[in-house]
Amino acid sequence: MIRALRSATSVALALLGALVVAPVVLAQAGATRPAPVASTSARGAASTSASASASAKASAAALAASSAAADVDESEPPPLPKATKSVAGWRALWDEGAKSNLDLRVAVDEIERAEAATRVAWGGVLPTATGVVTLGYASTSNTLFATVPTGSSLSGDLVVVAPLVHLRNAHAIGTARVGEDVARLSLVDVRRRFALSLSRALLSIAAARRLAEIYRVGLRGALARLELTRARVGIGVGDARDLLRAQQDVASARAAIPGADEALRQAREGLAILFGQTGELDVAGDPSALQAELATFCGAATSGTPRADVAIAKKQVELAQRNVDDVALLFAPTLSARLDLGTLGAPLAGPYANGWSVLGVLTIPLYDGGVRYGEKRDRVALVDESRARALQTEVAVATEGAQARRAIEVAVAAEHAAREARDLARKIDEAQRGAYEVGASGTTNFDVIEAGRSLRQAEGLLVVRELELARARVSLPFVDGSCAGVGAGAP
Repeated sequence: MIRALRSATSVALALLGALVVAPVVLAQAGATRPAPVASTSARGAASTSASASASAKASAAALAASSAAADVDESEPPPLPKATKSVAGWRALWDEGAKSNLDLRVAVDEIERAEAATRVAWGGVLPTATGVVTLGYASTSNTLFATVPTGSSLSGDLVVVAPLVHLRNAHAIGTARVGEDVARLSLVDVRRRFALSLSRALLSIAAARRLAEIYRVGLRGALARLELTRARVGIGVGDARDLLRAQQDVASARAAIPGADEALRQAREGLAILFGQTGELDVAGDPSALQAELATFCGAATSGTPRADVAIAKKQVELAQRNVDDVALLFAPTLSARLDLGTLGAPLAGPYANGWSVLGVLTIPLYDGGVRYGEKRDRVALVDESRARALQTEVAVATEGAQARRAIEVAVAAEHAAREARDLARKIDEAQRGAYEVGASGTTNFDVIEAGRSLRQAEGLLVVRELELARARVSLPFVDGSCAGVGAGAP
């Protein structure tokens, strides 16, 4: 550091010495060779003008060199990416989803299982009949368990058991039917959630497509501003910096297109996932047409009907209470009847001895070590849990519905403000471009490009706000459970 300071000090002293010595040398030169003062001033002015001209030429050359070094893609925007498959409209997608959506398939299978459980429950109260045919051979008539003919024998038995009084099995039939109701409501709820996801996926595709188109329009506008700037620079208005700024605007506008295209592809892939498919699945139509189709699908709003998941929670309470009653019925006696029909004789030759018997069986449960009491306590606790979950579901659904209705109001206000901002940005862009074209005073290339950028941002923000408004309006019938099309056609 000390060495650097010494060097700087030496340079400063040298400059100071030059400034001091120069006037003396000039004075001596003037004394030896006198000249008119006016000529000396003229020569100084000419020298200064030549120096300024050389500096301007050097600056212009540097700007021209930097402009020539810029290499910007000025081609037209690429076309929108194509989807591997496209479906026309909401109804076609809904019909396709009913066949290919995996969650819906599982929900339908659950209904099948619930109906099968009901049929099994019926088996506990209906008679059963069992036939047994036995072919045997005995070396002696005296066996360990019974007296049978010597040699080959053929016997046939028919056993019929009929439960006469079995309260627990009869109660199980009603419980199984409640399980069927839960399975059907679960299918409606799955359809509701699938319709909500499907509508949002369609809106996301429409918004992504619109945004990709807007970015392409913005690139065309940037290319037009570049041509205008190049024409202005060509006639001597502006310099290479204006051209570089316009080229930068083109590059920025083009850089937004790949991300928008990828967002469109991902939105299409998200729709394909809902149908258990791979690749991109597109849908024709804009958000307005989609909202009109959904309004027809859902029909008029209905009030007073609880949402499917709320109804399921209430049915779960009923199921829990029935399970408590099921344990209580373990204390009840059962009464059944048994009929035995049998025949015994030599195979094919006979003779056959026939017989029958009828039995009545009364079963009285007395003590099982406390198992029934423990099960009852457990199921009573489950009733309280199911009631708590049902209340929690009701509160959550009510809050979700209020937020969905409020979201429409917020989205309307935000969309209105974004539209006003877009309209103002468009007017400013048109005004700045028109003023720049005619060479209005005070309007520069920077103003034109900045107005174009603001317009692109305002257009993108408006698309986002329109998507939010469309999502809020489309989601409301599914959130509050008032869409009639969800339950139509369900098993």
